Amino acid sequence: MTQPSPDEDGGRAPLSQQDKRARVGATAAAIAIAAVVTSIVLGIGVAALLATAGSDETTEELAASTAAETTASTGATATSLAPVAPPSVLVPTGAPPTTTTTPSAVGTAGSANKEAKQAPPKVEVTAGECLSAVGEKDVTKASCGSAESRYKVASTGPAGTACPADADSSHTIGETTMCLDIDWVVGSCVDVSGDQPQRTECGPGGVQVISILPETVNVNACPSADRGFVYDERRFVVCIGDR
Repeated sequence: MTQPSPDEDGGRAPLSQQDKRARVGATAAAIAIAAVVTSIVLGIGVAALLATAGSDETTEELAASTAAETTASTGATATSLAPVAPPSVLVPTGAPPTTTTTPSAVGTAGSANKEAKQAPPKVEVTAGECLSAVGEKDVTKASCGSAESRYKVASTGPAGTACPADADSSHTIGETTMCLDIDWVVGSCVDVSGDQPQRTECGPGGVQVISILPETVNVNACPSADRGFVYDERRFVVCIGDR
């Protein structure tokens, strides 16, 4: 093989076999270094991409977790701080408010007196008095022997007292029982045909009292009289005659 002359290679001396090997080794080393650098750069790029993706996922997860925690926390806070509605109060439409008034002692006593059972009526009469009228709650007094007088009080007693069997009438007012006889007066005339005896003028329809005989039940003892009223238990006779 013919070696080129210096003129044919640009005036430079031809490379030796050792130089060529050195140049080839340098080129290969450069290529290897470039490949390593490229690999490193690619590795760094891939790592950066992976790191970025992971960071994004982590950021999203953190954001989601934070949002969930925030939502849970907010919900818990909202629940704990939610105002409790008071119970509904129903007010009757148009009804006035109720007012409680404490009654005074005088008012209470007055109410007690109104509610107390009324005391039974009382009559003040004594034996020997005469009456013109007898009612359910009271009697009317009259002078014995007068035109208004009808009964004479024979006796009185507590309510329920038994009157003599020969009494002309009995009447109870409240806590008092009165035993009554006709107000017989010698010389006067009495109409005994009705429910109540009535003092009247002497004449047809009436009887005149002729005499009153005590301590006897014998009507035949009456002077100038054809009949009489006999009171057996108390033993006296009222002698009468028609006039």
